[in-house]
Amino acid sequence: MSIQSPESLNPQFIATLEKGIRVLEMFRNGQASIGLTELASSCEMTKSAAQRFTYTWCELGYLTKDERSRRYSLTHKALELGYLYLNADPLISRALPLLKQIRERCGLTVNLSVLSGHDIVYVMRIPGMHQTFAEMLPGRRMPAWCTSAGRILLSALPDQQIRDSLAAVETSAFTPSTETNREELFAQILAARKNGYAITSDQVMIGQVGIAAPIRNVHFQTVAAVNVMAQLSSWPEDRVINELAPILMEVTQATTMG
Repeated sequence: MSIQSPESLNPQFIATLEKGIRVLEMFRNGQASIGLTELASSCEMTKSAAQRFTYTWCELGYLTKDERSRRYSLTHKALELGYLYLNADPLISRALPLLKQIRERCGLTVNLSVLSGHDIVYVMRIPGMHQTFAEMLPGRRMPAWCTSAGRILLSALPDQQIRDSLAAVETSAFTPSTETNREELFAQILAARKNGYAITSDQVMIGQVGIAAPIRNVHFQTVAAVNVMAQLSSWPEDRVINELAPILMEVTQATTMG
């Protein structure tokens, strides 16, 4: 489906650039490599257009082409853009000591997330002892509606905007316990707003529990979320609420971003 954003109707919006960026974003789902035909179909462009975009990205150093398989992969130059963001954003530098403090007190995985459309993006991650390599990497995108960080970030929005976000996404179950009913999700997001934290269990991965609290700026606007992830076998929900929630809220509420 072709995306028609409000920006695309603005005469200053460069549609060709948007198509070029869309080529890079095709790697968002975790594919190691993509063929030209698949890329053209997914980006809704002709094969010749896709070929010009991939050639340009290869010349600029952001893509590389395997001459045997004729498939394209991202290069380290794409990673450099992420480094520039992490190095320049004051939120990252100011939140890092916060994440370290929580990690030292609970010994569990701690993440910093921001809202991006209907998703969250993990912009900083301090892993626990048993996390996989993929779970340690920043930049991962996840649906907001089914994650503790996403729900606390959504809770900062006006009610109608929360409903609009839930209506805009496909609430497909990740596990047998994933809550997919939009009315129930809306109620849980409002509960997170009231409690000051959001907690989820078995929503994305079986046996995983997460709890998140907001980070606010000087205007009391939510700018990010900090969440702690644990295994339900060691951290049932009542223990998370009794032990992790006070730590998380104490640290986040004592921190104000400029």
